[in-house]
Amino acid sequence: MFRDFLYSGLAAAGTAFLLHYAWEALHAPLYTNYGSLGGPLPLALYATLGDVFYTLFAVAVVALYRRDGGWIIRARGVDYAALALFGFCISVFVEYKALFLERWEYAPAMPLLFGIGLSPILQMAVLLPLSVFLARLLLRFFKK
Repeated sequence: MFRDFLYSGLAAAGTAFLLHYAWEALHAPLYTNYGSLGGPLPLALYATLGDVFYTLFAVAVVALYRRDGGWIIRARGVDYAALALFGFCISVFVEYKALFLERWEYAPAMPLLFGIGLSPILQMAVLLPLSVFLARLLLRFFKK
């Protein structure tokens, strides 16, 4: 089970990294006043690593729930729907927390939903299940 989870996790993390980095880089102009997010890593990379962490967390939660470390290769529609809902919930939590702590603000171009940015909501709700779907394709390709 652990070996299956390791392969699944690596595939999901790799695809999540590529997708989230591209999203972060393209959507960075929708944010302003990043406050305390300075440091040695570029902002898009810093944010992407957090997104990959949330992806791995979601993959682990589903693996524990299903008691199947390689569940990604057998993922069903309900799994993708659950991941989309989980991604939505994570993004709402992260955005409200960041706004409360004044870690960033939205540029005028950012569309809002319930006072938080639509871009990060869509990002996690779409890219989390998409990362798992692409990881599934990778795992199936390399299993042959």
